[in-house]
Amino acid sequence: MELKTRHLIFVYGTLKRGFTNWHRYLGVAESHGAAHFVGAAQTVDAFPMVVRPPQMAPTTCAPVMMDLAGTGSRVLGEMYRVDDRTLEALDILEGVKSGAYYKRTVAALVLEEERREAEPPPEKRRRTEPADWLVGQTLSCTAYFFPASEQLLALELRACYTADQHALYTPKAINEQILALCKPASRADADATHGLATRQPKPMATLLLRLLPGDDLLGGLRAFAAAHGVEAAVVLSCVGSTATTTLRPAGVKAPKVLPGDKFEIVSLTGTVSASAHHLHLSVSDADCAVRGGHLLEGCVVRTTAEIALGVVEGVSFSRPHDPRTGYDELSIDEV
Repeated sequence: MELKTRHLIFVYGTLKRGFTNWHRYLGVAESHGAAHFVGAAQTVDAFPMVVRPPQMAPTTCAPVMMDLAGTGSRVLGEMYRVDDRTLEALDILEGVKSGAYYKRTVAALVLEEERREAEPPPEKRRRTEPADWLVGQTLSCTAYFFPASEQLLALELRACYTADQHALYTPKAINEQILALCKPASRADADATHGLATRQPKPMATLLLRLLPGDDLLGGLRAFAAAHGVEAAVVLSCVGSTATTTLRPAGVKAPKVLPGDKFEIVSLTGTVSASAHHLHLSVSDADCAVRGGHLLEGCVVRTTAEIALGVVEGVSFSRPHDPRTGYDELSIDEV
């Protein structure tokens, strides 16, 4: 099976999280799994970046970065991995397709610990910083460069586009063509949105966790994954017991609380990331009767839960909506 192409894109202006064009376009693509935040990034080379004043056309007060390596400062921004449709949407937004404004050029970027200027709302927040193994790595990434001019180079050169500068931005009307490209609309688009396999074997590291009596099994596991910046993991093993046990049986929307207060964990299996999970739990009662279903919050650890997680390096798990099934399904994406 041939996987759909994914592109690394560096954004440094109005497409950064919390800013106007992130809310309008890139954040929409992110919510559908068509774009994934990789991490905060900084250019290896210095480039001149300026914010156009209101009197300079186009009069949006947007930032521009010019392709003059060695001039200005190393520019701070964010790196995303996007699919073909989202790249096309960004090309339209930046005027690449019309040839009017920006051009796409490959630049070297270093992944960094995050330096946020704008905080995304909780429902849009995917992760706060790149995985430890990515920090400090240099990646080749596509960036949008504006044509240099003496008029632009005479403006104050900046290293980072901030929220205060963005407050001056005057956006154009929402472009429905761009917005449509950020949303999967067909089976073919769903294929582009969902990565279905890795192209080659990936190394795996191991994280170990023990939850204590009274801990919520799902809540504790999710908090652990978030604290360690886990992008893709599988449950290798889990042994322990539960008291109150809450599951969702197959084909049933409502949670089911199992009667009784002493259950042995027979198995816990599934996938986990800092932003999503899909886990099934089986437990047995005093008569050795086994019941199982989707793990929900409300499964309380009785004595212990000893968990081994296999963390897959170079892979990110997300769960965008898949119109083929009607559910949020796993997307396996190489980073």
